[in-house]
Amino acid sequence: MAKKTKNNKPMKRRSFLKGAGAAALGAATVSSFPAPAISGGHMEWIACSAFGKAGLLGKAIERFAGYINSHSDKLNIKVYHAGELVPGLESLDAVRSGAAQMAYGAPYYWTNVSNATQFVACLPFGLTAQEQNAWCYYGGGIEAADKAYNEIGVKFLPMGNTGNQMGGWFNKEINSTADFDGLKFRMPGLGGEVLKTFGANIVLLAGPDVLPALASGAIDGTEWIGPAADLGAGLYQAAKYYYNPGWHEPATILDCSIDMFEWEKLDDSTRQLITLASKAVNMEVLSHFQAVNDSSYQKLINEHGVQMRQLPDDVMNALGQRAGEVVQEIASKDATSSELFSHIVKFRSSIIRWTGVSEKEYLRARNFPFSFPTA
Repeated sequence: MAKKTKNNKPMKRRSFLKGAGAAALGAATVSSFPAPAISGGHMEWIACSAFGKAGLLGKAIERFAGYINSHSDKLNIKVYHAGELVPGLESLDAVRSGAAQMAYGAPYYWTNVSNATQFVACLPFGLTAQEQNAWCYYGGGIEAADKAYNEIGVKFLPMGNTGNQMGGWFNKEINSTADFDGLKFRMPGLGGEVLKTFGANIVLLAGPDVLPALASGAIDGTEWIGPAADLGAGLYQAAKYYYNPGWHEPATILDCSIDMFEWEKLDDSTRQLITLASKAVNMEVLSHFQAVNDSSYQKLINEHGVQMRQLPDDVMNALGQRAGEVVQEIASKDATSSELFSHIVKFRSSIIRWTGVSEKEYLRARNFPFSFPTA
């Protein structure tokens, strides 16, 4: 089955490997990229990750593969991290070409083939992680997202969430929106599109490429994820100021994208196993980030001398106003994006009411100056 490109032209496996492999793989041959094979009674799949092997997200895809490999007598998954088989940002291309059967990444990495998938990842000033999970599992979100993914030949499953992110790393202070003008900044997704309107030059880089670009001056600043991931990436080595909050990514869904042709060949029990494993990893990634972010935050301050800053309220308000305009314009580019965007903002409008009388009010009350045990 020949895969289709965004322009509905076949993407041949051999031609993809010729283009991607030349830059990333040197002397690797086409035989290095086996099609799905049967080995010892198991179907063998290749999963390409957009993330490096180290860190929470490298462990996440390995954990997912481990669940499948230890519980299925029909499917084995071999993981290749960013740069091991193809560059991280070409992971989905590898699936669509037939060189791999599964990709793991962030939905805003795939805008080269779909305008719509970036809305699945997050909206600036959009849903929190808890709200995203509610949307996915009980608000029709998986089904809505899957329609967009099916159009590019893959099955969508949520498989991880970053939780609320930080606002980014800078080597100058941000006191007004004018400070974004001319800034070479790494920020994927819709948040990057918002900063473009303030004059920023937005760069898209996969995780392993961020620190070298920041250290060399190829970029002036970057966002990545949050304290745990950013500490592990060593970003404190090349930037002075660490800003909050992460307005651009209040939480980001990570995606498991499976070749539809291969998905449809699986029996129901294997599909159910994959679905349950992805749900487990989705919960585990978010929980892991939440558990270790504060200790990493303290280490950045106390051991590495990072200076924490908060974006001024007037900057946040300006970003919020512009974000609403930008995301609506981008959503209007095609029917799929428009439908998906409408689905998300409708859910946002309803859940924000409940969050306002529940989480918001509880967190306000928890900050009252009463005495409470600390250890």
